[in-house]
Amino acid sequence: MNSRYLAAIGTIIGTVIGAGILALPYAVSKSGFLVGVILILVVGIASILIMMYTGELSFRLKKIHQLPVLISKYTGKRFRLAILILQVLILYGAILAYLIAMGDSLQTLLGVPYILSVLLVFALSAPIIYQGYRWVEDAEVPLSAIKLSLIIIVAFIVLFSAKVNNLAAVNTGNIFAPFGVILFAMMGFSVIPEIREEVSDNKNDFNKAIIISMIITILIYIFFAAAFVGAFGPSVSAIATNSITSGSFSFFYYLLTIFLVVTPYIALSLVIVDAFNYDFKIKRNYSFWLTMLIPLGLALLNLNFAHVLQITGGILLPILSLMILITIYRERRIAGKSKIYNVPGGIYLLIFTAVVMILGFCYTLAYVLL
Repeated sequence: MNSRYLAAIGTIIGTVIGAGILALPYAVSKSGFLVGVILILVVGIASILIMMYTGELSFRLKKIHQLPVLISKYTGKRFRLAILILQVLILYGAILAYLIAMGDSLQTLLGVPYILSVLLVFALSAPIIYQGYRWVEDAEVPLSAIKLSLIIIVAFIVLFSAKVNNLAAVNTGNIFAPFGVILFAMMGFSVIPEIREEVSDNKNDFNKAIIISMIITILIYIFFAAAFVGAFGPSVSAIATNSITSGSFSFFYYLLTIFLVVTPYIALSLVIVDAFNYDFKIKRNYSFWLTMLIPLGLALLNLNFAHVLQITGGILLPILSLMILITIYRERRIAGKSKIYNVPGGIYLLIFTAVVMILGFCYTLAYVLL
């Protein structure tokens, strides 16, 4: 294996495995662990396909583009604004969830009211985001390695308290309950342009990098969910590591929560500031305040971390995924197969992926409305 291929695998795993893993046990406990594992596998396969379909769109063009430009190249510029707005909303959902997680953990660590802890996070992170520091990108590889190591270590520790009865419970009435959180935790199509560049447009390495990295991700997710659902059952916290409230090192788990979310919180905030600034042509000062104040106002309402991820992953991400699938279908009908890279399976895998997204979307929408 060459170093660029390994770097691509590391980039995908480091990008995909983030704060979403913290809500997985809570979400899985709603349907039961065994049902949750099946859903993780199904959504995992659909997520792999979405990434590959995004790659097919990308390989059809010589230059490397981000998703809004990529889709608008095939559907026309009238869709570019809609995709940009949708991406901003998804980023808002992620930033809001991360802010809630940090506020909740600091509340316990410092013994201060939740609102004060959220304001503290805002006060400490705002200067970094305003200045546009990119230290998060420079530290991506070592931070990802530390993050994965800590996740696995914590899961092993918690697994010793697991009970078989907690893992055997099944709730058939909530089969799709974990969908939104799982999809949020799985989605990695935003990293496709970077992966294509890392593998030097080698389609075989591109495919293998996605499949291997996502299989590793799925196994880590199942292991993490098994540990916390097995140990805490239906009482597992919406932020899994916050379930551990006793013991000499309980503070360590709250610090782990903060560590898992602080870098993506800052990184995604910088992305959305740039989106407002460059794509929507809003002055940087206004872009900064638009980025910071809307999630802050919502976070002060003390919303549920997992519910925010469920809505973001179960409503907004399926819409964006379906736009990718429709674009692929349309382009194949008009231009035929790509001469460079095609996702196998023809119309059947497109239908499978679309059905998964539509079912998850419908369930989440019904959950929100009812």
